Amino acid sequence: MKRDKNQSQNLPVRIQAAMAMMFILFVHKLVREIPGSLSLEGAIGGIVTISTAVLLAISIILLFFRNRWGLILGFVPAVWAMLQWVLVHVIQRYPDRNGVWWYPIFPIVQGALIIYFSILAWRDDESFSRGSG
Repeated sequence: MKRDKNQSQNLPVRIQAAMAMMFILFVHKLVREIPGSLSLEGAIGGIVTISTAVLLAISIILLFFRNRWGLILGFVPAVWAMLQWVLVHVIQRYPDRNGVWWYPIFPIVQGALIIYFSILAWRDDESFSRGSG
């Protein structure tokens, strides 16, 4: 994929907001969820968590090049972040490592904000046209 001179400069604020929220969730997965999933669930949980982190990284790269697929791929980890606490802590009854009842609120809010900013960016056609800014 060849990059135009102005393509990655001055990304529109809607794309920047979506990328920023994806980056925050990406760092959260690297720092908190990957070590926790490996110790609680073993290799299968680690594969799921690592694959969602990889999807976030690919999404950020695609959005840097103003590709709408970055928004589509970013939806998967965002929805997973919103549903994960129900699947892991409620259905499978794994205790939270922190023992704090309100901790799952953070990934849920992160996922909701990724979806919100991705919808805003998707509706803005100028954000994805070449040379806009």
